[in-house]
Amino acid sequence: MALVVQKYGGSSLATPEKIKALAERIVARYDSGDRLVIVVSAMGNTTNSLESKANALSGDPDPREVDMLISIGERESISLMAIAINSIRPCLAISFTGSQIGLITDNNHRNARILEIKGDRLVDALKTGKIPKIAGFQGVSTEKEITTLGRGGSDTTAVAVTAAIKADACEIYSDVVGVYSADPKICDSPVLIKQLDYETMLTISSLGAKVLKDAAVEYAHRLGVKITTGLTWTGETGTTVCKESSLDKNKFISLVLNDKLSYKQTNGGLNLPSDLSNVRFCQSSGSYGLIVFNGLRDNNSHSCFSLALVGSGLRSECVKLNEMKNILSEKSRLIAIDLSDLKFEIYTETLISRDVFNKIHNLFFG
Repeated sequence: MALVVQKYGGSSLATPEKIKALAERIVARYDSGDRLVIVVSAMGNTTNSLESKANALSGDPDPREVDMLISIGERESISLMAIAINSIRPCLAISFTGSQIGLITDNNHRNARILEIKGDRLVDALKTGKIPKIAGFQGVSTEKEITTLGRGGSDTTAVAVTAAIKADACEIYSDVVGVYSADPKICDSPVLIKQLDYETMLTISSLGAKVLKDAAVEYAHRLGVKITTGLTWTGETGTTVCKESSLDKNKFISLVLNDKLSYKQTNGGLNLPSDLSNVRFCQSSGSYGLIVFNGLRDNNSHSCFSLALVGSGLRSECVKLNEMKNILSEKSRLIAIDLSDLKFEIYTETLISRDVFNKIHNLFFG
């Protein structure tokens, strides 16, 4: 009998019908002998909808009040999940907010970091045979304020809870079974990656891949939590993220496209903003400066895109990297190139088409 923490994303909970189907799968897993803790995100696009309401009222809404607002989404999910499970097996599930399980964070609203999880109520619920349902993405600060953990924060909650209660496994489920050589939504022939080490997974996540949040991977690395990804609707597992990978270290691993970036060019050198949290890349050459941001920075920034190859020993692959650069430069003006041993990232002014993406994917994985 294993103690398993499972996390389910918003797409898994988008409708009452999906919640009911998921509840049936959870009860079946429980009946197989495993003890379960379930961490959930907000339903569907709930968080986006709540943020839009706040932005409609203010150009710069108070972060404390936004945290109070968007934490509603996960509370809705845990209560509905508990109701669905209890309709199948009365009194089996019990819901908890982040503050109720003692998930303590720093005081940084909208992007708080977890400091500790007390977990007394969580442990007591497990001892009585219940399935705790935990609201991901949220906690309570040392100043007793509601905080949220940033986008994808439910993954981080699941990892931190796994470490806090010394669970045997952390399973993160979504509408994609695992990490691929490229996003299956835009790639014609993606290859499923069965195993990744923390450092490589962190690189892939930080570049914009959506399967696992980079903050969650960082926590997993620091706390020694092995993560397994899976497909919500079947329970099939795909990728394991752990300390060591069996992958050939000389292999290309993944090609990541990011279409939610912006950039600024400056004269008079590089002038970094006071807030560096969304700075992705910067460079300075004489009087020329360039800063690339995650997301749209402001009205003075311009949209841009990036395509990044992740692997190991990339500096030794100059022929193929040059070919990738040449393919992209035929279709768009290149803004910048960033090269390390683990990644080769090219920033462009225009969106990379599906045909071009697949041509480059075939170059490395075909």
